[in-house]
Amino acid sequence: MDATLADFIRILRSAGVRISVSETIDAYQALREVGVTHRPVLKNALGMTLAKTGEEQELFEGCFERFFAFQELNDASDPEESAREPEHGESDSGEGQGSGGGAGGGQQQDGELGELSRQLLQQDWTQLNADIAAAGQRVESNRIVSFVQRGRFSRAMAEDLGIRELDEDIARLDAGDQAARDLASRLERHRGAWLERIRDYVERQIALFADPEDQRMMRERLPQIKLSHVDRRRYAEMQDLVRRMARRLVTLHSRRRKTARRGQLDFRRTLRSGLAYDGIPFEPRWRRIKKDQPRIMALCDVSGSVAAVSRFLLMFLYSVSDVLPKVRSFAFSDSLGEVTELFRTLSLEEAVATTQQLHGDRSSSYGRSMNDFEDLCLRDIDHRTTVLVLGDARSNYGDPGISSLRKVHQRARQVIWLNPEPRVQWGYGDSEMPLLATACHRVQVCNTLKHLERLVQDLMRSAA
Repeated sequence: MDATLADFIRILRSAGVRISVSETIDAYQALREVGVTHRPVLKNALGMTLAKTGEEQELFEGCFERFFAFQELNDASDPEESAREPEHGESDSGEGQGSGGGAGGGQQQDGELGELSRQLLQQDWTQLNADIAAAGQRVESNRIVSFVQRGRFSRAMAEDLGIRELDEDIARLDAGDQAARDLASRLERHRGAWLERIRDYVERQIALFADPEDQRMMRERLPQIKLSHVDRRRYAEMQDLVRRMARRLVTLHSRRRKTARRGQLDFRRTLRSGLAYDGIPFEPRWRRIKKDQPRIMALCDVSGSVAAVSRFLLMFLYSVSDVLPKVRSFAFSDSLGEVTELFRTLSLEEAVATTQQLHGDRSSSYGRSMNDFEDLCLRDIDHRTTVLVLGDARSNYGDPGISSLRKVHQRARQVIWLNPEPRVQWGYGDSEMPLLATACHRVQVCNTLKHLERLVQDLMRSAA
């Protein structure tokens, strides 16, 4: 743990927190006193010894959350996945443990699997997460200096954790009977989710430890970085990038709209107007095409890890509001409320902060939030309305709100669901994305600025 604290102090110093030798000693003593089992206590103890001003406290909190984030895996549902998954079929009950009745061939193969394969089948993400962090220390991922090293460190960690043995297990099962092949298919899916977590870990290490001289290349790469991984110190750069993207889209859209507004040449009206000029069609007349302007209702989950993505979606919509039709914005976690007026009357930064205070930092309740949206807006939704929902669709094993969403789907022009999680995680644990997708016209992964740019560009085309 001493080495971990040394890395954390190095990150604080690179973020601009001044830390003396005596303060470093105090931090080590505080660590020995409080231990690492209770995260809030550890945060308070280190904060009192290392952060001296309000600005340094803000930098400390951002660094602490990023540095220790991987100790609590991305999904709050991970520890429960092993309990949820067997409900999907009888074969699951035997595959994870290598016991029970049914597919005897699959059980025999299961007993021959390596430790990594068994952990993946059991969805033991608590241990898998700890193993990933330990592998990161063994390959010295804290020495990463550039984002171009991402692939090398990801491969090194996967090999250290036993990906070769995992692939051998999958190949051997795939050559067996039907039960073994089913087990291989399931293991292959879990392999994808596991590799995604390794890449997430390396991305965090890049954000924490990349050489300051790599900043220019990092800025160029910002549009491709997962929004949940963006360093708080880069929020100003990201906001500037959002504005520049928005201006580019506005300029492009304005040229298209000017052409679209002109319409097609009206020959009859042109010839008629030419009578005043001895039959010369001096003043061309155009058929103007009247289009119903679509309305947009944006629902943003502001709880937990999706809060960062919601922040940038609202920022994007705010920045292009002069060319998009009227946008109504809603935020939710355990309940839903409209925040449109906040974005009309406050600055962007104040509006986002107020939204988080009013609706964030609580567990998600999709059922209650969708019911709230139905009560507030169902009568206002018609064939011109586009409903955007941004959230991870993790319902904490409660009501996912599918009945309310289906009513919205029946009335709206389109319902678009943006999920910040990769597709390999949809449907696992408490994720209700496959079910909710049945009440959407379109679902897609949305966790980078590039994803947001393409989305807003599509919306602006429909609003032309």
